[in-house]
Amino acid sequence: MARKAVTANKEQKKGGELFISLFGPGMTALHKAGLAGLWMTLKALETENDGEAALDGGTWERTPTSVTLKWSDDPKPFFDELFRRSFKLDKNGLIWFPALGEPLDNMHEQHAVVLQEAMLTTFLQHGQTRKADKSTDPKGALSITIDETPLVLKFRKVTSYAHQKPGFDARGVEALTGWMLPGGGVRHQGLGNDSFLEESPERSLALRFAPAGAIFFDLRVRGGGVKPRYALVLPEINDLAKYNAARGSFLKYGVQKLMASGTADAGLRVLAQLAASNLLEDVNSAFCRVISFGTVPWATQQKTRVNLMTVRAGSAESLRIFDFCRQCLDAKLIKRESGDPFWDVPQVPDLVARNLVEGRRWWEGFSRFVTDTDRGDHVFKYEKGGLAAMVENREAFPEGPEKIFIEACHEAWRRRMTKLGERAQKEGASFESLVSREFEKLRVDFSRCKNAATLREAVTDFWARGGGPLKPLQDGWRAVLTLMDEKNWRFGKDLALLALASYKPASREESQAINDDQPYDQEG
Repeated sequence: MARKAVTANKEQKKGGELFISLFGPGMTALHKAGLAGLWMTLKALETENDGEAALDGGTWERTPTSVTLKWSDDPKPFFDELFRRSFKLDKNGLIWFPALGEPLDNMHEQHAVVLQEAMLTTFLQHGQTRKADKSTDPKGALSITIDETPLVLKFRKVTSYAHQKPGFDARGVEALTGWMLPGGGVRHQGLGNDSFLEESPERSLALRFAPAGAIFFDLRVRGGGVKPRYALVLPEINDLAKYNAARGSFLKYGVQKLMASGTADAGLRVLAQLAASNLLEDVNSAFCRVISFGTVPWATQQKTRVNLMTVRAGSAESLRIFDFCRQCLDAKLIKRESGDPFWDVPQVPDLVARNLVEGRRWWEGFSRFVTDTDRGDHVFKYEKGGLAAMVENREAFPEGPEKIFIEACHEAWRRRMTKLGERAQKEGASFESLVSREFEKLRVDFSRCKNAATLREAVTDFWARGGGPLKPLQDGWRAVLTLMDEKNWRFGKDLALLALASYKPASREESQAINDDQPYDQEG
C-alpha cells in the first residue's frame, strides 16, 4: 500500500459525505472485505431501525458496489454512534458484530468463539488494542452439545477493543495501526512519523470494518517448522449484496467447518462453499487471498503473518474433488475416557488443496508430505478411511496406470497379511505386532527410495512377497512400468505410500491390526 497524502477540505465546516466504491483506487482485497463488512453492518442497522438508513447526525445509501455516508453537521457524533452500534460486546465478553448476528444465536455460538480467538490473534493481538483475559487464563466458557457429546468452548473475555474507539477523521488522512492493517503500523519507532502508513478517510473506514467482512479459520497444522494458527480469507468481491448472502452461508454450519489443515485448505474451502451456493459467476477465474498468522522463533510474543497465498478455484472439477475430499476427511470431535473431548483435523486436505490450486493431481507429493514424523503418523493412523474413499472415487482417481498400481499394492498387502496371520497362528505370535512391524518396514523402504532403480526394487519385492500373480497387473503391467521409470518414479513413490495409507481392511482382524487408538489432541 503506497503512502499518499490526501488533501482534506478544511474549509468545509458543515455537512459532507464519504463515498466508498469496490472499484475505487487503492482498494485491496482487505479494503473490499472491509467495505463488505460496512455494507452488511449498515444493512443490520437498517433492520434494527425498522428500515430507516439513518443514525443521529447522518444517513447512508447502499448499492451493490458502493456505500455513501452523509452527515448534516459535524461528522464526529455520527461516526461515534456508528462505531458504538457496529462494534459491540455481549454480556459474556464476546465480540459482537451486528453484520454477523448475535454471538449466542443458536447458529452462531460456535462461530463466535472462533471469531473471538481469531480476532485476538490477528487484528487485536497487541495488548494495547484490547482489554481481555490473558491467553493463559481464559475465563469465558460456553457449554454446547455436538452429536450428543457435551463440549465446553473456552475463550478469553473481552471488555473493550480498538474498533470501538471514536475519533475517526472523515475529512483528513488517518495513520494506520496494526489493528486496522495487521503488520501495517509504524515500521521503525525511532523514525516516528516518517515510517507510518496513511490512508484516505474512505479506505481507512473500510479497513476498520474488515473483521466483519473477512472469514476466519482455525488452523490445526501438524509437523515441524512455523505453524500457522489462524487464517484470514478474503474472497474477491464484485457484488456486495451477493457477498452478504455468501458470508451468511458460513454461519449455517458447525464449528468443524471453520477448522482447516492449512492455508490452501482454508482458501479452497471458501471457494467450494461459494460454488455450492451458486455465488461464483465464473468458477475458472474465481480466487481468494488468504493471510495466515503463526508464531515465529524471533517473535514468540506475537502472531506474525507467516503466509500470504492466492488460492484459485481452477475448475468446477477441481472444486468437486476438493469438496469430496472434505466430506471424506472432515474434522471430528473425539471423545476421551478421561479429559475433555477435542477436535481432530485431518492433514491431507491441505495437500489436496495445494495440488489442485497448482493444477496437479491431488495426490502428487504425498511421499514428501508424510516425511514429517508427526504429520505422517497422523495420516497413516487416522486418515486411512478417507484416503480409501478418495482412491475409490472415479472422478478423484480415474481408471489408468495409477489406479492399477494402487490396486496391485492393495492386493499384495492383503495377501501379505494373510500370510502373517497364518504365521501368527503357527507360532502363537501376535498378529497385530507382526502386521505393525511389516507395515512400518514397507513404509520406511518406500520412503527411502531415491531413484527409479531403488523404487523398482522395493515395489517389485513387495509385490513378489504377496505370492503368485497379482490380478490388477495381469493386463496392465506394461502401463504400470512407466510409473517406475527415470521420468516418473517420484509419482510411483507417491502412489506406493498412498497405497499403504489408503488400504481398506477386508476383515475385523485386519482392521484391528492396522488401526490404532483415537488420535491424540495436538493442543493438549
